[in-house]
Amino acid sequence: MKNHIKVLIAVLLLSNSKAFAQLSSAKPRTWGIETELIQSFLPNVGIIRIQATHTLTSPKKKRGDLIIGAYIRTNVKHDIVEKINELLFVTGYRQYLWKGLHAEAKSNIGYAWGTKNLIDGKDYNNFSWFWEANIGYKFDFAKKENHNLYVLTQFGVLSKISADIGPRGGKSDTFPQGNLVLGVNF
Repeated sequence: MKNHIKVLIAVLLLSNSKAFAQLSSAKPRTWGIETELIQSFLPNVGIIRIQATHTLTSPKKKRGDLIIGAYIRTNVKHDIVEKINELLFVTGYRQYLWKGLHAEAKSNIGYAWGTKNLIDGKDYNNFSWFWEANIGYKFDFAKKENHNLYVLTQFGVLSKISADIGPRGGKSDTFPQGNLVLGVNF
């Protein structure tokens, strides 16, 4: 495992490929639209994420993006309730550290409801608030004059600030996550 990590780091450091660099053009592309590709298809996850980004920093500084979007999870089988529904508004910030390497923090606020808690059999509906932190790398592809496609690979954590779908039976409210995000800048 350590050898794999060393090889990955060496490839990232030695690569001059444009896919490994942040977007640099005469006219900066300040808007983006993104969606997560994997989580919506995973059993017991079923999370759809759609978000817009807007670059807040000048092209001469390290790029920083405002993130605004939606976290949608409807009628998904769950390990605490029979079915869960979550509709959350997402705000956050992504800071690029070196080329495509970035860290981001997000706040997901909205409403959640679960049917038939598996411990007490009751239905629950409440205000929900989660925080999220990710680190990852952006790979630019298919660069065109007025837009470019990119993929973000990210790993991080999602945890509750306030959420209640009933007794959890000792199960954690903090979840490790991996994201594969497809986006377009324009």
